[in-house]
Amino acid sequence: MDTAVAAGRKPRVLYFIVRYPNFSETYMHEEMRTVRDEFDLGIVTYKVSDHPRRNPFPYEVIDYDDTCLVYGKFDKIDQEFQSAAQQEFLEKVGAVIERFRPDVLHAHYFGLGLLLEQLARRHRVPFTIRTHSMDVLSEPPAKLAVLCAAANSPWCLRVLAFPTFRQQLIGIGLHPEKVVACWPAVAVKRFLRPERRPPTGRVMCVGPAIKKKAHSEFVDLAWRMRRSGLTFDLYARGMELENTRAYNARSRNVVNITYADPEDMPEVYPRYDWLVYPSDTKINKVGLPTAIAEAQAAGLGVCWQELPGRREEQLDFLGGAGFLFRSIKEVPAILERPYPEVMRLRGLENARKCDIEEHKGLLTDAWRRWLMRPAASGNAQSPLSANL
Repeated sequence: MDTAVAAGRKPRVLYFIVRYPNFSETYMHEEMRTVRDEFDLGIVTYKVSDHPRRNPFPYEVIDYDDTCLVYGKFDKIDQEFQSAAQQEFLEKVGAVIERFRPDVLHAHYFGLGLLLEQLARRHRVPFTIRTHSMDVLSEPPAKLAVLCAAANSPWCLRVLAFPTFRQQLIGIGLHPEKVVACWPAVAVKRFLRPERRPPTGRVMCVGPAIKKKAHSEFVDLAWRMRRSGLTFDLYARGMELENTRAYNARSRNVVNITYADPEDMPEVYPRYDWLVYPSDTKINKVGLPTAIAEAQAAGLGVCWQELPGRREEQLDFLGGAGFLFRSIKEVPAILERPYPEVMRLRGLENARKCDIEEHKGLLTDAWRRWLMRPAASGNAQSPLSANL
């Protein structure tokens, strides 16, 4: 058994996240909330969040003064980490590793695989990665090929990817045994409201105020239904919020624009009948929103923008509990009718497939297999050689 486990302490996992604790990245926070009863966690982030959640876990900011590995232009990234800024960052992170002495490294977003592969070889600590949507969807094939090669490292224990993206990454070159399919991480039990409720006459939209979310279309919907008696509320923060406010003002403020911390959202959803989730079809970078699973768990009806080439993937995620629309013009006819009870019940069940409590083992099992290996030489060998 690994010496860390034999010593009686919790195994240690060092997380890497670009901009923790962004309010819109609750899936990362909920994963950590779920595993921290069994693992001691350290968190390193290299950008300060402009819109942090209220109660984050302890974390350390180490500035990365080079092209962002996730959001930056990939052809500007030194893949060998030879630039002065990259070397300085590796040294600072190395000091954290020496102090925290993690048993495993873990990152959210595929682009950080380049960093973790460097750190794993340097410090002889294995790593895992949870991918999401924006880091795989519509990314240049050349970029994904490089990231797949990094994840094929013997130091990579596992990559988690959405079901459709798993096949995409394998097709690009990621070894099939490296990657497992996993739905988005949602704390479903916190949102679960199985009881049937009387109608509230309220419609909500939620998410970061960024272009791909197309919140102006929610304003258009409210304008179209301004005489319906329904109330429309947008919960958002972000760089596009002022543009949305201005557009809403020109539309006679048909939408109430507000915000709630992620910790408060389980009590927000039950105040509504419907979640409407628009998206910019030209950008086409909205993946599988956790808000949809949260709303389904809370018993809401769901209307979601259909995206080009994504229909089957979206229907699979909805699980028969919700409507896809091609144009916001179609949504009034849906909202004017009660949400079918059969769909509400399907939604309660469908949301469970995203429950992080149920599928966290896809991640922690990979960690535990490494920790339970015969510790003939501790971390002196790679996970691949340890299994030979």
